[in-house]
Amino acid sequence: PQVAEAFNQALIEFGWPRCPGEIMLTNPLWRAPLAAFREQIRGWIYGHDADAAMHLAIFMDAAAVAGDAGLLHKARQFAFEILPGNDAFLARFAAAADQFEEPSVGWWARLTSPRARDELPFDLKKLGTFPIVHGVRALALQAQATPLSTTERLRVLVERHRIDADLARDLSETLHFMMGLKLKNNLAQRQAGRPVDNLVRMSSLSTLERDRLQDALGIIKRFRQHLQQHFKLGAL
Repeated sequence: PQVAEAFNQALIEFGWPRCPGEIMLTNPLWRAPLAAFREQIRGWIYGHDADAAMHLAIFMDAAAVAGDAGLLHKARQFAFEILPGNDAFLARFAAAADQFEEPSVGWWARLTSPRARDELPFDLKKLGTFPIVHGVRALALQAQATPLSTTERLRVLVERHRIDADLARDLSETLHFMMGLKLKNNLAQRQAGRPVDNLVRMSSLSTLERDRLQDALGIIKRFRQHLQQHFKLGAL
């Protein structure tokens, strides 16, 4: 525990803030021998913990930066070994990509109404990047694809005929567009002395950006429908 706390303190001094969700070495959940991690993974997949899907998602995105990287590889391979046939868990895992509902005011109306552009913010994470990142993560988990980035996962999924190449291309372009909007918005928030968040107001977007956002939302909606059909989310 002392080593983990010293490590986290060093990160803070470097300018990396503490994780509000406690996804850090100081949390015993993320600091355990290989055998204990295997048991945790088994519990996440076959247990009834409400946070199991989130924990597995975090774990499957982990990358080794020091020490014996083979330990992480063995733990991840264990997850791949016990997952096949567990369609119920995969469906629950994938369902997180569809958890954030659009408000009653349609986005097409919000993009074209001057008043809506001024007053109603758009959440770039909940309705933009997250459905893509987690949906692709779910497909990659099912396909036992090992890349960690969304773009690389899409490439492997196309190679394995798990997703249409045109949809994969559109998703990759949409993700990068959303990330660019978030970066631009966060820089503007910092410059104005406001808290940094994922919310962007329509009035801050150019006509071209609003047009691209409208197209992006259509692609995300199509992908969510694909996930609903592929994982049979309507049966949950």
